[in-house]
Parts: sequence; structure tokens; C-alpha cells
Amino acid sequence: MPVPPRRLKDLIEGTVDHHASLTHPDLQEITIRWRGSFGYLTAWAGEGDDNDEQIPLCRIEYLGDDDHWGFAVYDPATQTYTDAILRTGERTGHPTDAYDTAAIIHLADYQK
Repeated sequence: MPVPPRRLKDLIEGTVDHHASLTHPDLQEITIRWRGSFGYLTAWAGEGDDNDEQIPLCRIEYLGDDDHWGFAVYDPATQTYTDAILRTGERTGHPTDAYDTAAIIHLADYQK
């Protein structure tokens, strides 16, 4: 499995966080935790203190192409990630597509 370079990880983190600030301005930020070729997206809601809520959203998988990533949605009932189709109808896409798809499921309370 290819591992995304640090430059790409930083770019994706900034792009997804900025995109989220436009679609869900009540969120504090979106962070991505990296493990090998996988990135785990988490939304943070709250006032920026110790009581902030962490909302796991999805997992993206670097497939070697900057614009086409795998996608798995977080299932809070099992605390696992399940491969899924993006809202675009595709199995792969840009990480902002992954965020948008996961937001439909997990961020209804924070919708603009």
C-alpha cells in the first residue's frame, strides 16, 4: 500500500478542514490521524475547551492518486469502519467527498 507523502497529508488536512468550515461553520475543526495509507477524520465540536465533543466520521485510504482515495464510514454501534460508496455514487473520490458523505450521517445537528 502506498503511503501519502507529508506534503500531501498536510494539503489534504488543510483542504478538508477549510471545506468543513464552509459547510459546517459550527464545528471547531476537522482533524486527520494518519496510520500508513489510512487517514481517520474526526470532527470537533464545542467551545475549544476540555468538554469538546469528538465525532469520528470516516476513514480515507491513499491509493496512489492525489484525487482518488478509498472511503469507509465510521459505525458508532460497532466502533469500526465499513467500506462504503460516496454520495457521488463512486467508490473512490477526493477526501472532501468522503467528508461530505460522512457529514450526512454524522453531522446532521451541525448542518448549515
